Amino acid sequence: MHPVMITVPGWAFKFIVPALILWGVYSIIVNVNKGDPAKKGAEPEKPPIADSPGNAALSVLIGLGVFSYAAPLGLHGTNPEKAIQVLKGFARGTVWRSPWESLPIYSYGVMLGLSLVVGWYVVLGLTDRQKLPREKMADCYVFTAFMAVVGARVLYFLTNLDEFSSPLQILQLRSGGLVAYGGFLGGLLGSIIYLYRNGFSLWKWADAAVPALGSGLMITRLGCYMYGCDFGKPLSPHAPRWLKFLGTFPHWADGHGAPAWQQHVRLGFRATREVCEGAYQGIFHAADGLCHISPSMEHSVPVHPTQLYESFLGLCVFATLLAIWRRRSWEGQVFLSFWIVYGVGRALLEVIRDDAERGTVGGMSTSQFIAVVSIAICVPIYLWRRKNAARATPANLFAPIPADAALEAVPAKS
Repeated sequence: MHPVMITVPGWAFKFIVPALILWGVYSIIVNVNKGDPAKKGAEPEKPPIADSPGNAALSVLIGLGVFSYAAPLGLHGTNPEKAIQVLKGFARGTVWRSPWESLPIYSYGVMLGLSLVVGWYVVLGLTDRQKLPREKMADCYVFTAFMAVVGARVLYFLTNLDEFSSPLQILQLRSGGLVAYGGFLGGLLGSIIYLYRNGFSLWKWADAAVPALGSGLMITRLGCYMYGCDFGKPLSPHAPRWLKFLGTFPHWADGHGAPAWQQHVRLGFRATREVCEGAYQGIFHAADGLCHISPSMEHSVPVHPTQLYESFLGLCVFATLLAIWRRRSWEGQVFLSFWIVYGVGRALLEVIRDDAERGTVGGMSTSQFIAVVSIAICVPIYLWRRKNAARATPANLFAPIPADAALEAVPAKS
């Protein structure tokens, strides 16, 4: 097993950056001109193809961010000074004629992108069936996804402070480090902000959004598996051969290897002396009861492939939530079911997780603690809303949308 990686050549960014910025600027201009009072009373024209103001501004910022990363600029000074250098470098034509840095995109990034695409169709398919305006829901999805990535990164930062010498390193996503529960909480916060500002029901949106979290887990954990992070505890020497094969991660080259290999070399793992020296040819340290494998080993000790376990859990969550959707009788039923079902599954999975980057709270891993707390909060809310929440109609994501299902023009709160 080896991290799947594609490389975006530097010259490609010379097309991507201006395309993002020009699209964003064009969309902003279109949205500004929409409210031209001189056109009042005129025949309504078909609106030009353009993004919403928020997404347009985000496109410009992403374009400038990619430019500052990939373009050949030697940034120095304070943060405001660096920002000025980016803008000056963008304005100067000479920088476009210089070679740009190529960007490697790893398996997790590819799978994360794929999960966002799949989630787009799942969420909008379910909001369409609730007669919610597609344009507004699409904007909500983009903002929610952005906040989810921010939340996932922030929670990783908070649980691994020793890895960061400066808070600005939180922006270095290429170095890895996202926590699923941080993404869920960040996405929830983003949804609340957007929906409150636009006057939509949180429960309707939340019911439509959470099945995409199941499909996202299923896809992104495959990316984790390809890289080798988020691994489990060592398997028993008597475990099935096929399971050992799935749970073995390689030493790549030059002292580098999959996270499981690195941890087994540097930090070690718990094992008896007999298992350590016999089954794994490791070095046993009696003082702390830890076994370390030699840096010359070609692979890690076979571990539980918890990435695949959680990918399967994501599939089960996705299928379960769609089944609940077909029988949904009150708003919030699907949303609360997700936090309970996934919380139970994640709390159990954390028992056999072994990666050292998870952080701890009160003797539990950070994610296990959040899972337990979310179950404790959501179960009583579920029982209360089952009796008091607004009634809702079921839906089937795979059935065609009825022809008379006109989308609501006015938000409906509940």
